[in-house]
Amino acid sequence: MTSPKESGTPRTITVGYWLVLVGAALCVVAGVFQFAARQALVDAIKSRNTDPALTTEMIESSATVTLGAVMVVTAVVAALMVWFAGKVKAGTRKSRTGLMIAVLINLFFQMVGNGYALVPALIAMSGLVLFYFRQSSDFLTEREQLA
Repeated sequence: MTSPKESGTPRTITVGYWLVLVGAALCVVAGVFQFAARQALVDAIKSRNTDPALTTEMIESSATVTLGAVMVVTAVVAALMVWFAGKVKAGTRKSRTGLMIAVLINLFFQMVGNGYALVPALIAMSGLVLFYFRQSSDFLTEREQLA
């Protein structure tokens, strides 16, 4: 019989995994919310528009395309974050680097494209930080040596 300390995945890995999942899901929800509220963006641009060549249709289509692109990128990066987090939870040490890159891209992209998703991006970042704690690193090193 093994002791509870020896069996299974460390708590830092499990909590980090769930934090990354929650952060990614909330980023997608924030992207949907921002896309749904695109009329407010269109109205703000219309009120500040001083260029007579910029028509209402151009403003509306530009806002829709831009927010659609933000939504697609958010969904793709969130899917990558979830995939890499799952690989780390399974014991693949190299996936931490991929997850770190995806989380940093997500954080940068949310700072630029979607202010609603800054807190969820930081939640995912805190999950990533847990993957670098000593318990997590020891677990991943041990799993790597077993493979």
